[in-house]
Amino acid sequence: MYKVSVRQSRYRFNAVKRITVRMLLLGNCLWLNLATAEDNVSEVINDESIKTTEVPHDKMEVITVNPTGLISYVSASASKSDIPIIETPSSVSVITEQRMADLGSTTVQDALGYVSGLYNGTYGYDSRGDWSSIRGVAPTQYLDGMKMLFGYYNNTRPSPYTLSQIEVLKGPTSVLYGQGSTGGIVNLVSKLPEEETSGSISASMSNYDGYQLSGDATGALTDDGSVLYRVIGLARKSGTQVDYVDDNSYLFSPSLTFNINDDTKLTLLANFQQNETGSTTQFYPHEGTVVSVDNSVSPNYGNFSSSTFISEPEFDRYDTQSQALTTMLDHDLNDNWSVRGAMRYMNSSAQYDTMYADYLESDNKTLHRTAYSSDATSKTWTSDFRLNGDIETGLIEHNLVFGVDYQDSTYTNVYSFGDGGTINVYNPDYSAFNASTDIDWLSKNVPSENKFKQSGVYAQDVMKIADKFILSSALRYDYLQQTNLDTSWQAQDAISKSAGLMYLMDAGISPYMNYSESFEVVNLSDVGNNLLDPVTGKQIEVGVKYQPRGTDHLITASAYRITQKNRVNSIYDSNTGWSYTQIGKALIKGFELEAQLAWDEIDVYASYAYTDSEVLESVNAYEVGKPLESTPDNLLSAWVTYRPMQIDGFKVGLGARFVGNSYFWLQTRDTEAMAANGDTEAIYNDAEYAKTGNYVVADFMVGYEFADYDVSLHVNNLEDKQIVTTCTNSGSCYYNQGRSVVASVTYKF
Repeated sequence: MYKVSVRQSRYRFNAVKRITVRMLLLGNCLWLNLATAEDNVSEVINDESIKTTEVPHDKMEVITVNPTGLISYVSASASKSDIPIIETPSSVSVITEQRMADLGSTTVQDALGYVSGLYNGTYGYDSRGDWSSIRGVAPTQYLDGMKMLFGYYNNTRPSPYTLSQIEVLKGPTSVLYGQGSTGGIVNLVSKLPEEETSGSISASMSNYDGYQLSGDATGALTDDGSVLYRVIGLARKSGTQVDYVDDNSYLFSPSLTFNINDDTKLTLLANFQQNETGSTTQFYPHEGTVVSVDNSVSPNYGNFSSSTFISEPEFDRYDTQSQALTTMLDHDLNDNWSVRGAMRYMNSSAQYDTMYADYLESDNKTLHRTAYSSDATSKTWTSDFRLNGDIETGLIEHNLVFGVDYQDSTYTNVYSFGDGGTINVYNPDYSAFNASTDIDWLSKNVPSENKFKQSGVYAQDVMKIADKFILSSALRYDYLQQTNLDTSWQAQDAISKSAGLMYLMDAGISPYMNYSESFEVVNLSDVGNNLLDPVTGKQIEVGVKYQPRGTDHLITASAYRITQKNRVNSIYDSNTGWSYTQIGKALIKGFELEAQLAWDEIDVYASYAYTDSEVLESVNAYEVGKPLESTPDNLLSAWVTYRPMQIDGFKVGLGARFVGNSYFWLQTRDTEAMAANGDTEAIYNDAEYAKTGNYVVADFMVGYEFADYDVSLHVNNLEDKQIVTTCTNSGSCYYNQGRSVVASVTYKF
């Protein structure tokens, strides 16, 4: 049979000048070099849209391209190589730049709404950051293959406008990346310079008086294409659905690529960003949201409005800024071996002042508030260098990866918290507040500092045996050091393993199974000031991937079982305050189905996920035997885009997301006891097991492309439903984002 193998990495040139096509014919090797085919290749091959389809012996393997750019068939994050997703024995979802545009994604959290097994409403509508859970656990966020976030509330929320795609790796993935949650990793992939000159300028308007102007331009600075550039900029001024909370953003991201020679490429990427917002998340209590104040259960939502601002306009803010410089080096040693490396320095800070709900007093209208203020910074060095190789030993093709990575972070915080007074939640009055006199600070300007260093080495071998079997195995060792103001440097280490097996059937069906592990650093101390051990996870997964021959479809089904250990439990003692212990253990099982289907006029992105979680061990006895909080049992979604050939340039999209029940311990007040006690503090009834209601949200898009222009309208939460997304055992509930309307016009050149 003929075999055509085209492999590209998104770290290589987007406009390809050389393609090496290796053809094996009856055991004889014929090498064919196609040189200077840039014009033809750029029209046929896109590094985010390559896939191969196996056919019988007498036919050539066909390479097809998804013409709309909605489906990616390669994810470098899954194996840190260019192995196609259909040949990767693990669950991977990729959201392309075009998919983000069709969905009207203004945040990373928006872009993840239709991914199977991922819930993007963990804390409702929150302007401070992107929150989600994968397989019941919050994922670890990476940027260009390197960990992005260290600590909390000290970073700038990234903009999807700077991204070429978002890659979601589900389940434990520490073997290639080091620390990561048992849920998985969300890897953001930056836009990089391209040789072909292109660009766009966009202007948009949105409800809540939102205005945004953005631009993106790329091309060659030299005639021979040895120096490429890209410049991305964005400015936004906008309000939000919450009174007195803005959502302003400014970013500038220039990059240069130096094609030093045919084998070596160096890219420099800078990012400067500043966001100005506040707290759209109010941390409302259970009463007034899922339970009305007369203690009767509400079927949809409670009494409080999602637009009510319970902080103070002159005090509340969440202002962040960051500066980052990334270098990426690609060097081909020969036809079989290459070196890939990246390093990033990021400096970020956040000024965070807010008031959030504590409890409702016995009059059922006066809300007691807690005040919090912090000045947080984060400085991080991250790097990842690896050697990639493709070799053959008989019938086995080896895709090898040997890597080392390093992380060095320091994050500081000077914080204060205290009594923020009260507010009438139904008729708030902000006129009499004075921040300097009306907050009773219980702790003032408390310093904290956390330092973290991690060195890791890893190796992976993905073997393709007789063009039928994929056998992957990987091993990693990490050495970690941590310290804070209360402890000296303490060392820990971790070993991570993974293995996978896949069978490539002629019909395009690829069943697989895998085993993987994870660890996640916990920068907390026990009562003896000993740093807690990392949270660890182990997963067994079985599944099947299907890429029907002659189509652009990609379908994945998987079932998994995850065991999570060293879950952190908090303990409060009136004499010693809060302390932490690690006796927590959880079991998470589930099934996921994801289908990306594309025809000439219609494409469909559909997913379903069932999650069955159970707390096995906890210091809180009431949690044992119950599901994890903020974890819906069922998720179902579908997005359909229609581009009729009869009306060239017209497009319309419609999507719906169903979210099932999530469970929590309901806390209601004993109002009679509180009144007798003078409302000096909340007195609660015995907690009882409860669940949030399921809900459906619809999204809509319509647009028209003509000449060099693209005009579109996006409406998310079409019916403007006010929904409680989840509630936590600690006593808080979270509202979703209401109707969001964005009208935009883009000029492409």
